[in-house]
Amino acid sequence: MGVLMVQDGKKQTFASLLTYGTLGIEMGVSLAIGLAIGYYLDRYFKTSPVFTLIFMIFGLIAGMKRLYVLWKKMERDDERDHDR
Repeated sequence: MGVLMVQDGKKQTFASLLTYGTLGIEMGVSLAIGLAIGYYLDRYFKTSPVFTLIFMIFGLIAGMKRLYVLWKKMERDDERDHDR
């Protein structure tokens, strides 16, 4: 029984590392997508840098939202582990 608990603990730790490790990539990608959309809209409408700035802010907000959701998940997981 003890061996199973250790293996489950290792699996949980590995899953957590994968989840939290991708956070930087997710934030960078959301920002890059926002910048790309804004850049191409600025080129199309010839309004440089209006749409680039607006969509960069949208990308930043999307990344921050993902950070908030992950933080809340981490709090719930900690509370669940603490209650055991």
